Formats: sequence, C-alpha cells, structure tokens
Amino acid sequence: MLKRLILLLFIFQLFILPLYAQNEKISDNNPLRKITRGAVNTTLCWVEIPRQTIKVNREKGDIAGLFWGPMKGLTYTAGRFCVGIYEMATFLLPPYKPVVQPEFIFSEEEQED
Repeated sequence: MLKRLILLLFIFQLFILPLYAQNEKISDNNPLRKITRGAVNTTLCWVEIPRQTIKVNREKGDIAGLFWGPMKGLTYTAGRFCVGIYEMATFLLPPYKPVVQPEFIFSEEEQED
C-alpha cells in the first residue's frame, strides 16, 4: 500500500507539477526569483570589476579605465554583494522587485541608467 502511494505521488510530481510551472510567467517577481537573484549576485559580484573597467575604458579612455575603472568596479562589487546578502536573507518578505539594476550581472546593457 505504501509503495502504491509513493508511486502515485511520483506520478503526480512527474505530470501535474510541470503543468503548473508552465502557467507562471518567468518575469514574475516572487520569493524564488528573489533568493535566486540574491545567490547569483552574491557569487558573481566580482564580475563588476572587469565589467566596470571595460565600461569606463570605452566611455572615458585608457587612463581612466586603468585607474578609475577598477575602483568603480570595487564599489559596485561591494554594493552587489551586500544587496545579494540582503535579498537572500529577506527572500520571504515583500517587496520582491529587484533592488539593484540590472537585476543580474549578465543582463542586457540597455537596462542600465
């Protein structure tokens, strides 16, 4: 009897739960997205250093990119790390909208100010 119940639960998970998952929009802000965003931003915050160095180099030139870019990247790294920790600690509490833009480090550049 117990084996049949486990088998039925397994079949339920296999066929019914994916149907529910398809109905939700990916862009919806919910607790799962908030904790995922926090984990991604915490682990990949170091990418801001080369990203900001390249960005400053394109906008201001080589010398500014060499000196100001890494400093700007370090501040963005610290900010993204702190926001990631905050979002992981408060993922069950609303609001679920992103605190930092772009939402993820590898999001499109058009989303930035």
